[in-house]
Amino acid sequence: SDLERRLYIMDELLKFLEKNPVFYLATDDDGQPRVRPFGFHMIFDSKFYMVTALPKKVCKQMEKNPKIEFCTMAPDTKFIRVNGEVVFDNDNMEAKKKVFEVMPDLLKMYKSADNPIMSVFYLKDMHATIASLTEKERVLF
Repeated sequence: SDLERRLYIMDELLKFLEKNPVFYLATDDDGQPRVRPFGFHMIFDSKFYMVTALPKKVCKQMEKNPKIEFCTMAPDTKFIRVNGEVVFDNDNMEAKKKVFEVMPDLLKMYKSADNPIMSVFYLKDMHATIASLTEKERVLF
């Protein structure tokens, strides 16, 4: 099925991110690109989730223009590029609780899923490619 295929491909992305855990997320700040490192990600409800804090500039930029892109590169020069549209899911307590299962250290920052500054979001219309300096780009999804 389409969902099974998507989850299989999502698994390829997750394995790549496990080996190369820091990825660089780009947003638009009134026409000026802004890039920053991110480390947290999870699959929840068949969607690719990330987390940030509502007061951060990155959050305000994504609210204004929800189109983002991120990439990371492995030492062997393979790299993944992912883009999509941010969908904030801040009322989803199950997703917020899952964040702490995936990365317990975030409890130090947010204390609980009830923390009003904690923002979870997922990507819709997600597209991903994998390539390297020596190999042709391959579309994952």
